[in-house]
Amino acid sequence: MDTLKFTLIADGRSDRTLLRIIKWELDNLYPTIPNEGAYADFSKLRKPPLNLLKKVELALELYPFDILFVHRDAENNNKSILNERKNEIFKSIEEKLKPKTVCIVPIKMMEAWLLLEDQAIKKAAGNRNFKGQIALPKVSQLEDESQPKEKLYQLLKKVSGLKSRNLKKFNVNAAVHLVAEYTNDFRPLRQLSAFDHFEKNLKNCIQQYTNAK
Repeated sequence: MDTLKFTLIADGRSDRTLLRIIKWELDNLYPTIPNEGAYADFSKLRKPPLNLLKKVELALELYPFDILFVHRDAENNNKSILNERKNEIFKSIEEKLKPKTVCIVPIKMMEAWLLLEDQAIKKAAGNRNFKGQIALPKVSQLEDESQPKEKLYQLLKKVSGLKSRNLKKFNVNAAVHLVAEYTNDFRPLRQLSAFDHFEKNLKNCIQQYTNAK
């Protein structure tokens, strides 16, 4: 296998931001294995698939993969939800594809994994010279954040320095994607139960390819 191909099926289009985190993780853990990722975008299809089973079938056809990443937010702060969400996902995965499938279940949601670097937020907000305070939570407390998405949105708007009409034009969704792109190091996330869960599942999945060499 010359290049490891992976595909992401996510809860929503904004969650395609996880591609950056997945690629960082693969590059960090397996620097000698080239990888290439794709987001399974079904939105432009005349009849977009409504359930995961159909999404996986279409992903195989339109976005062929060696590894399939399936994202689903935990939607609460209870760490016991991780296995529950994984079981929900695997119920819709064909048996032959389960060894190739890695679940991504951030607690409480994906945006919690982006509250890491103030410099990334400054760059994403288009205001690298922002001098005010950026009150980021301690990494160890990210899974206790009740509204990580709202927190990240508010930080980006604040740091942008924009007011009234210009602030209304500020594309916060695009800025969220840029936060991921500008984040240099996701290693601190390894303190989190959800990220640790994701990483262990990824290592188990990759093992089938590294052992085959």
